[in-house]
Amino acid sequence: MLRPVDDLVHRFRGSVHAWPDRIALSGGDESFTYAALDRWSDALAQRLRTQGVRPGERVILRMEPGVDAAAAVLAVLKCGAAYVPVDVRHPVSRREFIVRDCEARALVGSWGEAELPSQVEVVVGRPDVVAARTAHAEAPRPPKGPGPEDTAYVIYTSGTTGVPKGVPVKHRHVQALLDGAAQVFRFTEQDRWLLFHSIAFDFSVWEMWGAWGNGAELVVPPQWAARSPERILELIRSRGISVLNQTPTAFATLAEAAARVDADLPDLRYVVFGGEKLSPPSLRAWAKRYGLERPRLVNGYGITETTVFTTFHEVTEEDLAGDVSVIGEPLPGFVARVMTEDGREAEPGEIGELWLAGPQVAEGYLNRPELTEQKFPLVSDGPAGTPVRHYRSGDLVSRSPNGGLVYDGRADLQVKLRGYRMELSDIETAVRRHESVLDAVVTVQEFKPGDLRLVCAYTVREDAPAAPAPVLRRHIKEWLPAYMHPARYLALGEMPRTVNGKVDRAAIARICKEEIARAWAS
Repeated sequence: MLRPVDDLVHRFRGSVHAWPDRIALSGGDESFTYAALDRWSDALAQRLRTQGVRPGERVILRMEPGVDAAAAVLAVLKCGAAYVPVDVRHPVSRREFIVRDCEARALVGSWGEAELPSQVEVVVGRPDVVAARTAHAEAPRPPKGPGPEDTAYVIYTSGTTGVPKGVPVKHRHVQALLDGAAQVFRFTEQDRWLLFHSIAFDFSVWEMWGAWGNGAELVVPPQWAARSPERILELIRSRGISVLNQTPTAFATLAEAAARVDADLPDLRYVVFGGEKLSPPSLRAWAKRYGLERPRLVNGYGITETTVFTTFHEVTEEDLAGDVSVIGEPLPGFVARVMTEDGREAEPGEIGELWLAGPQVAEGYLNRPELTEQKFPLVSDGPAGTPVRHYRSGDLVSRSPNGGLVYDGRADLQVKLRGYRMELSDIETAVRRHESVLDAVVTVQEFKPGDLRLVCAYTVREDAPAAPAPVLRRHIKEWLPAYMHPARYLALGEMPRTVNGKVDRAAIARICKEEIARAWAS
């Protein structure tokens, strides 16, 4: 067990000291021990400082997934700077906005074919990153590294307005996550973690530091494998992956492939879900094949603004028999409030918005003071209470009789049609109950001016019989009142996803809108 430290660089060096010869990072046929990765990232940090990167600055990180990107994250942190990840698939307009908004003047990686913004003065390309592997002799460590109050990274999330919001997360926030998770999980230096997600998605923070904070190995999959569930399964088996992190959407495809090939995954100890609502019935086939003991299935809830995860719940047989998404108890130090629309604490079983306070809550959005004031209010306990920063999640939850939290959906997915208020996720859950349906997304579409109706896009399991609209209409009548029945069903070959692996609701809404327009035109 490593002693508590204040920042991520010292946490990493604690693993270097404890396990210098253990593998810290691997990908393809390359692997690096903790000592080697420490030297490599030291040398790259020295290169960045020589080029002019200063403590407290923000550094754009845009690289193809691989061991080089992981090493670059460490190097930026060792400079006392914060990394701002930009996915290589992001459009130029989003990239340019992020550079302007975070006022970055340094870039690690490549900007692509587009013209580099003029404010970027320092560019350290991938060849420089690779060259630093053998340049450790010239890289003395600086006298001072980052502290707990320094920003470790800024990740941009997409808001309802369509304008990305930068969330600065400090070293102490990530430290609190890792320390809290240590009381829930039994991670060890023997584990192998898969870096499944883009570094622009904060799930990657959990993957990197879950491994490095425990002296474990971080395995980077080849890009071609990440696009194939069969190849990912083979990688999990052949590399002995023991900790896998997935969005429910991505795992549904992986689980279906595992059933199809009857994959043997003896080393897998944990599957941790995050990023989306988990529908427990979707896990029944997996649990029938693998059970719930090894691997353990853990539903995590969290938001970028609260540093990846804030609650965890281990999936049980009781969960599989029902259809509610239990997200469990907050991590140590967190306060979870369930607030009604009229500003009072909800009663057990009553739905309200989840407000969170604790050591992982960020201090606000970058350059968005009004939105920060709205989403990060200061709340006092009683007349003489000290104001405490909370984060208003926009997620609807309720408390079960035993005090655990149950996820009920997004407040912004509530709609009102013909006088009826409804939760779109309730309709999606009902459609998914059909044995042939893999996933479902419901949107509201305008059929004629003023005529708003529900449209359900869905995908079918590969090994299941077809589920045409008449079949689903009969099925939905068993579960929902008429006012919640979709007017149209649209079968898709696959669900569009964002670069973070989540269901792309905006893309699905566009597909549904185009389909309705074609139907009316004909």
